[in-house]
Amino acid sequence: MQFAKVVGHDEVKSRLVTSANEGRISHAQLFLGPEGAGNLAMAIAYAQYLFCENKSLDDSCGLCSSCIKIQKLIHPDLTFSYPVAPRDKIKEPRSVDFISEWREAVIANPYIGYQEWIEHLDVENKQGLISVHEANDILGRLSLKSVEGGYKIVIIWLAETMNAPAANKLLKIIEEPPDHTIFLMVAEDYEQIIPTIASRTQLVKINRLNENEMIAALVKMHGLEHQAARHMAHRANGDYNEALKLIRNDESDADLNQWFLLWMRACYSGNVGQIVEFTNNFAAESREKQKGYLHHSLNVARECLLINYGDRSMIHFEGKELEDLGKFAPFVHLDNAEEFISKLSEATYHIERNANSKLLFTDLSLSIQGILHKKN
Repeated sequence: MQFAKVVGHDEVKSRLVTSANEGRISHAQLFLGPEGAGNLAMAIAYAQYLFCENKSLDDSCGLCSSCIKIQKLIHPDLTFSYPVAPRDKIKEPRSVDFISEWREAVIANPYIGYQEWIEHLDVENKQGLISVHEANDILGRLSLKSVEGGYKIVIIWLAETMNAPAANKLLKIIEEPPDHTIFLMVAEDYEQIIPTIASRTQLVKINRLNENEMIAALVKMHGLEHQAARHMAHRANGDYNEALKLIRNDESDADLNQWFLLWMRACYSGNVGQIVEFTNNFAAESREKQKGYLHHSLNVARECLLINYGDRSMIHFEGKELEDLGKFAPFVHLDNAEEFISKLSEATYHIERNANSKLLFTDLSLSIQGILHKKN
């Protein structure tokens, strides 16, 4: 993957290529940022730049033997480590046991999130982690000489899923690796990374994509009209992976707004029959679509606050959609907005962790009923 194909983050790209060209390459780096920001994509692009045989001052060539191998995720001196779980007869899983699934998933979407990866692995509700068996495998690989005589690079995706025994096993080699060995950690939650590992890395901060970066990418790479890209970028809130899901689901803002307003009406009135119907329909959808509904609800809540108190030039809805939301907006105010947004965020968090969607959505709907009745 070339830097040119990583959305946004021009300053980060510039710092990475400059340090590489000046020979200032840290042996352990942490690419830290939220899901959908491009942490993994950036780490892969950086690895490709280091391996490239004909690199320019700002990017890999994309055409040499090394670049082609990286793009297929088959370079012999590039090792990937990622959370896995037992499946079928694999009782002590390692990344190499799932390398075919990894290549398929990441080539299709280098912005992939944890939940999508676990679903792709088909390991039911088991938690993915990087275990001591994986650590032993990494040590074994690094004990061998470089196949192509250059760098040996290990990309550890979601380093926060590494357990303590694995971290203890890898600690020494991360601190004092063999010559030309580089660890690129990719993580979303710094607080969940084992401190002895995090403290030995150089931080590469990857922020959420800004709206202009997102719009430009959606127009250029997916052929969206500017207005459609603008709406989608707003809904994705800096998460490019979320934007890709929205494209796949292909639901318009108008449809989602209609769904949201009908749901709010059922909650406010306390119509149990309608809430049960909404709950059953919600539970019948895929996890990704359920998250999409909740993400859109969060966006609408923020738009309501802008309608009530903010700069109207920042509002992303217009026409009939804005008119309809304007009628609901007074029900989201300073005395209940924080609780309203918190409940939606909590629901999204639990959906991502395979909560019972019927119980969750019922509880959420009843909680929202009370929140909407709070007076300003």
